[in-house]
Amino acid sequence: MPFSLNLPYRICYFCTRLVRRIRPQVHTARAHDPRAYFQNQYESTATLRQRFMSDVPIADRSILDVGSGLGGRSPYWLEQGANRVINIDINRQELETGRTLLEKEFPNFVNHIEFHHPSEINETGFADTAILFDCFEHLTDPEAVLKQVYAWLRPGGVLWIGSFGWYSYSASHCTGHVPILWCQLLFSERAIIHTIQTVIREPDYVLSFWERTEGITRWDNVRTLKDRPGEPLNMLSLRRVRAILRKSPFDMTHFTVHGYSGHTHPGAKVLSFLAKVPVVKEVFHSYYTAVLTKPSHIQSSVHSR
Repeated sequence: MPFSLNLPYRICYFCTRLVRRIRPQVHTARAHDPRAYFQNQYESTATLRQRFMSDVPIADRSILDVGSGLGGRSPYWLEQGANRVINIDINRQELETGRTLLEKEFPNFVNHIEFHHPSEINETGFADTAILFDCFEHLTDPEAVLKQVYAWLRPGGVLWIGSFGWYSYSASHCTGHVPILWCQLLFSERAIIHTIQTVIREPDYVLSFWERTEGITRWDNVRTLKDRPGEPLNMLSLRRVRAILRKSPFDMTHFTVHGYSGHTHPGAKVLSFLAKVPVVKEVFHSYYTAVLTKPSHIQSSVHSR
């Protein structure tokens, strides 16, 4: 089980209300408007690519964006020279919303961008580069997903992964409800979930887009953050992630743990060196990236499963 101080609900709720009172939540547009989130995906990709994946081949390649969500990154990949982008996600509603937004925002790219649920893909060996942006932490069966991606890539294909481990400061994905960094290290899962169930019913709470469309009852039967509504969490540490990648059918080129850039909190940059310290980096890292390749000597053919 992941480490936590397991502080109870009363303390979690008290701290949550205190922080929300001292520092009222800034309700970002992307949390409440799919179009704003789609645009944020598109506009932020250039910066993320420059910092984390400048050496990943995009031009003249077929790109798999696995865990794409709305698919807002796909126009950027085409602008960088990709010849085809396939957005893959298990959330059919997000795929449909993304397809609609693409038609409105980037109509010239519609014929080069696809949206698919994994079950709809019957080909193998059809893509050159696969990208998993901020989704590895949500994979309930990462070993199975890696095998799927391996089958979809051509021999010599590249897989890039960017995410963060369970002990990172925002890994709980709950700071919109419980605005306390590293809350998963302080409070028990039960305390966090109970606090969320309480907060979302309070009069000063602003519902997100998905809470408005699916209802706040989506949290009622949640017993573990592994079943977080819409975004399940596998709660994997950096050590476990690295072990899973090493056991995959891919060859791992590199696994890099990144420290704080200071972009969000300038003072945090002085702690960036902690991302290089064994064990400590589990807590004091901002991101990790991994590059894996499918051996090029494997024979490839396109066929139905």
